[in-house]
Amino acid sequence: MAETADRTAEVVVPKARAAAGAAPWLVNLERLILPAIVIAAVLAAWQFLPGWLGIPPYELPNLSGTLTGLQQDWSTIGTGLLLTIQDALAGFLLGNFLAILGATTFAYSRNMERAFYPVAILVQTIPIIVYVPLLAILFARVPGLDGNPNASAVVGVTVLITFFPTLVNMAVGFKTIDPRIYEFMVLLNASKTEIFLKLRFPSALPFLFSSLKITATLAFVGAVVGEWMTGSGINPVGQLLARVGMKSVLGFNTDPSNAAGVGGLLNLFYYQIDKPGLFASVVAISILSIAFFGAMVLLERVMVPWQQQR
Repeated sequence: MAETADRTAEVVVPKARAAAGAAPWLVNLERLILPAIVIAAVLAAWQFLPGWLGIPPYELPNLSGTLTGLQQDWSTIGTGLLLTIQDALAGFLLGNFLAILGATTFAYSRNMERAFYPVAILVQTIPIIVYVPLLAILFARVPGLDGNPNASAVVGVTVLITFFPTLVNMAVGFKTIDPRIYEFMVLLNASKTEIFLKLRFPSALPFLFSSLKITATLAFVGAVVGEWMTGSGINPVGQLLARVGMKSVLGFNTDPSNAAGVGGLLNLFYYQIDKPGLFASVVAISILSIAFFGAMVLLERVMVPWQQQR
């Protein structure tokens, strides 16, 4: 209820101001000023605070030192980002697909929900780092995945970390329907498939995108954790680019022999005492995660336009 009230206030207040005569561009500008000020303050503190506190750059590089590290280590960081994007995206798509499938099963079978929902909760209570070695051992014995079980384990961890939020949201969303419309469709002898496609799924779309925005960032967390523990990751895009002759793109190798994602690079830079490279890797993956979150926001505005108009 509190979240609904906050969203309503965010939409109603700008509309009320616009109705009172404020220009739409001015209303949008005011909504951007506050976060811009906060971001500028954080960046300024990062740039000047370490020097004022006497912290040497090899312990805590400032903003300019981190950007320099990003430039110097880009050939390595770029390759790591390529792998991490693929790990995160594969886990994101597969985890959300399985969650929607599970929530659909729960919507039509109360017994299945009673049986497996507690198991899903139990899986989420176990620290995610525990699953990495377990999945690596398991996938080493699964045909088709035994070629690179560590990379498969990275994707598996990402699937696990993205699965539960979507399962919970969609399980609720499929049940949050207008009972009057449901009864009317039943009177019209609509099939269960028609009710699902024309009522349940559209009603659950706002819940779906709420979970997609959450899992868009969690996917990168899971990918980085898995890569940090295994030093591996999937790279089908890089291999494809290398086959067609694009062995180098934007200044980094697409398919190096010792490919590792950003999580693996964190270990590498840490043991090399390359703190600028370490911080640069974190900044790069953070920017990428924010961009993916923004993509989900834009997709929500396209797919669920009525949610923005309420």
